[in-house]
Amino acid sequence: MGRRRQNNRKGNKKTSSRGNGEGGDSNESSSNASTTDLPFAIGTRVEVRSENYRGKSASSLRTGTVAGHWRKQKSDGRIAPYLVLMDDGMALYAHRTEALMETTVPPMEVTYNIGCRVECQLAEGEEISEATKWFPGTIIQAHHNWAISPIDTPPYFVRFDYGRERPFWGPADRIREIQSKDKSGRFPTLRFGVGDRVSCYMDSRWVPGKIVQTWYREDEFQDDHAAPYQVLLDTGGFIYSPMDDDDCIMKSTLPPPELRFELGDKVKCRVEGGWEPGIIANIEVLNGERLYPYGIKMDYNGEFVYAPCDNDMFIRKILRFKKGDRVECYTEEDGWVLGEVAETEVDDDDDFSHGQIIPYRVRLDNNDELFVESDDDSCIKYSTSPRVSRAEQNSNGFVHVVSRMLINNEEYEEAQEMLQEKIEVMRSKIKNNSSHTDVAKWRVDLSHFLCYMSEVHQASGSLEDMKLALVEAMVLTKLSNDKSKPHRLLDVTSKLATYATLNGDNRNALRYSEEAILLVKETTHGQDSFRLGSLLIETGKLNVACNMRERGLTQMSDGIDILGRLCGSDNKQVVQANEEYDRICEGERESDDN
Repeated sequence: MGRRRQNNRKGNKKTSSRGNGEGGDSNESSSNASTTDLPFAIGTRVEVRSENYRGKSASSLRTGTVAGHWRKQKSDGRIAPYLVLMDDGMALYAHRTEALMETTVPPMEVTYNIGCRVECQLAEGEEISEATKWFPGTIIQAHHNWAISPIDTPPYFVRFDYGRERPFWGPADRIREIQSKDKSGRFPTLRFGVGDRVSCYMDSRWVPGKIVQTWYREDEFQDDHAAPYQVLLDTGGFIYSPMDDDDCIMKSTLPPPELRFELGDKVKCRVEGGWEPGIIANIEVLNGERLYPYGIKMDYNGEFVYAPCDNDMFIRKILRFKKGDRVECYTEEDGWVLGEVAETEVDDDDDFSHGQIIPYRVRLDNNDELFVESDDDSCIKYSTSPRVSRAEQNSNGFVHVVSRMLINNEEYEEAQEMLQEKIEVMRSKIKNNSSHTDVAKWRVDLSHFLCYMSEVHQASGSLEDMKLALVEAMVLTKLSNDKSKPHRLLDVTSKLATYATLNGDNRNALRYSEEAILLVKETTHGQDSFRLGSLLIETGKLNVACNMRERGLTQMSDGIDILGRLCGSDNKQVVQANEEYDRICEGERESDDN
């Protein structure tokens, strides 16, 4: 339904009525006759003089068009001077010129176009026995020059509602148009309404979808004709149902597919000028007589547009990463792996993608390519780890990258073994070397490895081992005087605050957090940073838990302001912090009321 099918009913071999013969060998003629001997040329309108042609007496059934000369009959092999295509579709072999008479009766005029709804009166003995009954159907082929076209080319080919497709030869008074509107100019009542779940019969199967418009029209439809329904299929395409009956469309009990976006989600939409950002303002919105999955308020002009279909051809998620960003991607074979975004919004060549795009193509550090099919933290996330060359693979940074990847993949034992080996090497070097410069460098390396080890212990739940590693790292850091000392102090102090929080020691967690805030301000020279905003929010919550509510709320508010300026008010962490801040304030008001 909704897609026109070409007529595959070839019948006998088709040839031009001005050329070779039909049904026999081409150019076959009598030895004692030629086409110039015949008075009626091909294309001449004639009337057959037979008194009982096919048992019909109506003159309209006795007229036809000369379609060929000197043709062989298949039944007995005789050569007939004339092949006449009768107006009812019958091919007649005329053996005597006297049996024909030229006529001015024109062939049936083709007045209806493809897609037009008609009803036909089928004659007695032609598949349907009720001669007076009108059978509705839809024209799927219309041949305006049918009378001088190849044999077996009817004026119309009709798909009847009772399930058959068949030619209709005429006469003209046995076909008439079905008007979509009734005599009062109104459309008749339909079984389904906009938004109803239905299944449509197409390509020999039932396909579920949703009605988005009733009495749907297209440009090629004739005046006053409309299809009962336009349907948005669950697979993403649009079709129309030419008839309102169970042969074409019926109620569906299958649940609808979930919409991809929610109210307030930021998206980008395809508009006349390209892709522009906006925000979902309505879901399942009726605009005029048409149902749309989304109404979107556009950022650039504040106007509303409507996405006709929930797929990436019309509306897309705004991606978090751009080309060149460093990311970590999850694979079933290797867990989390490092790479770089090589391409965004990749067209999916799969025939079954239904208008969807792949968010990212990532080039991994091992030069493999990975297609990331979902833009969420379970599949892809931001990475601060740079691409590491082979020469750098023994550096501290690379060791940290590998340990973090092993932690993400929950391979804790492998991470501990790797780091423990590095730690033992550094301890041995410090113990057996008297060079002050080398020892200072190795202390820095050892403090880094111990901090990495504390992360492994935290992830595996070994809190006491986490504390021991951090205490040793703090001692080593305080012994050093290099330029990176404030940064390493901040790293160790923040991890000690995390340890205390996990251990339920809010007082020490607060003490370490307050120290960390001062160290962040020192290392960033007082500039706003994501780390400072996050620390202020977490420290503020600790102050509230330790009954220093006013200081805690102030810190939370400052942290929310910093993150809001850096990341935007719709950032997930900012939204969660705002909600928690409001809950604390609401609890304070309720306490005051009591």
